[in-house]
Amino acid sequence: MRPEPFECPQEPVVLGLSGGRDSVALLRMLALHGVPMQACHVHHGIRGQEADEDAQFCRELCRQFNVTLAEYRVDVPSKAEQSGESLETTARRERRRILVEHALNEGFRAVALAHHADDQAETVLFNLARGSAGLRGMQPRRREGDITWLRPMLGMRRAAITAWLREIGQDWREDATNADLAASVRNRLRLRVLPALSEAMDRDVVPALLRGARLQGEVCAALEAALQVMPLTDPQGRLYLPFLADKPVELCSAALLHYMRRCGVPNLSEACVSEVYSILSADAAKSCCNLPGGFRARRAHKRLVIEAIGSQM
Repeated sequence: MRPEPFECPQEPVVLGLSGGRDSVALLRMLALHGVPMQACHVHHGIRGQEADEDAQFCRELCRQFNVTLAEYRVDVPSKAEQSGESLETTARRERRRILVEHALNEGFRAVALAHHADDQAETVLFNLARGSAGLRGMQPRRREGDITWLRPMLGMRRAAITAWLREIGQDWREDATNADLAASVRNRLRLRVLPALSEAMDRDVVPALLRGARLQGEVCAALEAALQVMPLTDPQGRLYLPFLADKPVELCSAALLHYMRRCGVPNLSEACVSEVYSILSADAAKSCCNLPGGFRARRAHKRLVIEAIGSQM
């Protein structure tokens, strides 16, 4: 019996396939539900022969289920050194970039990722500790630019996924860095913080964290629905600033976040939104600012434009 709940995609997807337990389980579930898909595996150039063996495992798995597999290699250590970011952050950024580019090049508009309920709990704690996103988790379905990110297993517990794979005799690849406390913040949250929090509360805290994220998500969804019907943009798709002129700061900030996400700007934080808000006024000291992901926000003619840096828009 498959673990539930599984939110089966209704459209063809590109699957991010690492060869680990979770992405292998997602491939099996997508195949069982007959979802049209391609798989995409990214070799990060970090773990040497182990990473080579991961790629070979993915090839054999996709061959078994007649799934087209695209493989990409990226030198994450070199890119991390150039950017000054951690290996974890760089790998995540490059992986998302490759998934988006591959999906669009192949005519797909959805990418499926294998995050589950325990990942969600880690994300909620991470966002709380970071202080820029509040009690916010991942969403089962989220549109960014031309791509919709799907997380069909977000309601499933890690233990249930593991038990199902063992029941059906499906093996997977283990990434040794997942047990390395020095490798990432998320490892420490998963291996230290969540168990300690559950011990302190004398119960499994994951369901409570998921419930808090769900309730917050419902509030955010209601706000998003309201923003969708507001006349925020002009016919050219630019944010129409006169509409925001007499609105509360909180609503303006929500509208900015909504607009920038719709334009595909990644990794948005409270600081990003505040900086963009500071350029909206006609008498602001500056009329543009840089954003994550190589984007820029620019005020011109009572409009806010989000464009790629170097664009002549």
